[in-house]
Amino acid sequence: VISSISQYFREILAKDPGMKRLELPSLSPLGLANVITFAYLGRVHMSLYTIGCTVSAAATLQIPQLLKMCMDFLLAELNVQTCVYVWNIAAAYGLRPVCDAARRFVLENFVQFAATPLFTQLTLEQISAFLQDDSLLLPSELTAFQLAMKWLDFDASRQPHAAELLSHVHFETIPASELVSQIQPVPRMMLDPQCHRLLVDAMNYHLLPYQQNTLQSRRTQVRASQPTLLTIGGRPSLTERALSREVLWRDPREGGATWRHLTQLPAKSFNQCVAVMDGFLYVAGGEDQNDARNQAKHAVSTLSRYDPRFNTWLHLTGMRQRRTHFSLAASGGRLFAIGGRNVEGLLATTESYLPSSNTWQMRAPMESPRCCHSSATLPCGDILVTGGYISCAYSRSVARYSLESDSWSEQTPLDTPRGWHCSATLGGKVYVVGGSQLGPGGERVDVLSVEVFSPEGGTWSRAAPLRLGVSTAGLSPLAGKLYLLGGWNEAEKR
Repeated sequence: VISSISQYFREILAKDPGMKRLELPSLSPLGLANVITFAYLGRVHMSLYTIGCTVSAAATLQIPQLLKMCMDFLLAELNVQTCVYVWNIAAAYGLRPVCDAARRFVLENFVQFAATPLFTQLTLEQISAFLQDDSLLLPSELTAFQLAMKWLDFDASRQPHAAELLSHVHFETIPASELVSQIQPVPRMMLDPQCHRLLVDAMNYHLLPYQQNTLQSRRTQVRASQPTLLTIGGRPSLTERALSREVLWRDPREGGATWRHLTQLPAKSFNQCVAVMDGFLYVAGGEDQNDARNQAKHAVSTLSRYDPRFNTWLHLTGMRQRRTHFSLAASGGRLFAIGGRNVEGLLATTESYLPSSNTWQMRAPMESPRCCHSSATLPCGDILVTGGYISCAYSRSVARYSLESDSWSEQTPLDTPRGWHCSATLGGKVYVVGGSQLGPGGERVDVLSVEVFSPEGGTWSRAAPLRLGVSTAGLSPLAGKLYLLGGWNEAEKR
């Protein structure tokens, strides 16, 4: 009967059908009794006190049905009182799904778990692993510090490990006011040289906002395991004159279209450019008024930096030229503002922003002035500028900027002229999406084609076309996909 459910017994009997006696010293009597009960009845009584011997028997005798029943039981018993015990059993017998579930449970309920006696029984390796995990859910990073101190203070023999454990706390993401009021008064943070160094580094980080890009480390990053999508400012609809200051976010893992409020821009803007660099969001240029007939007249040169850790904006030195309908790219620790237009006309100029000095420098200009183009950063750090409006026409032109030589070079042109499009780098290739061009009668028409640039050969290929034309949209790579957001459809005038 047992051989009908046990791969182990089937293999033994296949080798020696006449076997009458088999010793199984690694199995407990209770574990073997549960196997026999399961073989005859298809069920077995389980409890956390006896589950270990049942799992051992099911694993040794290779009974997958019983092993699954044990795993289901362990998962059902997960709570803050049992999670470590369940985790240890699962780890001992290689039950990976249960291990993962138990670890995830602790990470998601760490504060409640820390209120139980089991928390102070964690080993240094275990609590260090939790504090190093970016999936750890905490109300604030100050809580991480307080829980680490709780574990250290439980046993005096743990004091030599204080600096090692506290190095996993992201002190730089704790507001400066809390560093002074909540952490500095802790004696260990002032008396232990290594712990004091952690505090000093965090204070220096806050005191030098323009140097933060070069001071980034694991401790300066927010705890997050899933990137999110943002929409930033713009014009809500054609019928609305008012520009938006809203910054909204959405978790792409969620279904539907639930966008939540994150923050507000320092000022209303339209046709602005954005870039992410060193964990900061930069918003540059655009227009400060919604005036379709005089867009270039309202171009601005502003630059602001958003810090997601503290939900704050920092006003930075503005660009040397006012720009709208330009492009902004991050590469080599700098921002590059390219082309565009203002009240003086189309621009060929390029300027770069260096965060550490909070200054802009003029770089080599493009061969021709252009606006309504797009740019993307190649894996090597070069910047690829595609299409746009040049010499009163939508263009197929593609130019490549080399940071190393501060020079521009022409590349293989696009197959289709376009402007108001967007581009992004994904999987080492640049995807150029949407936009518009002029039709036979001089009217503006949507471009549905998607073109893909391969840097190795400098060649273009096609990807699946858009289902609906869109210009002035946002394009973002995320988790192996491209997300196309908002924009204007010329065919439907909306």
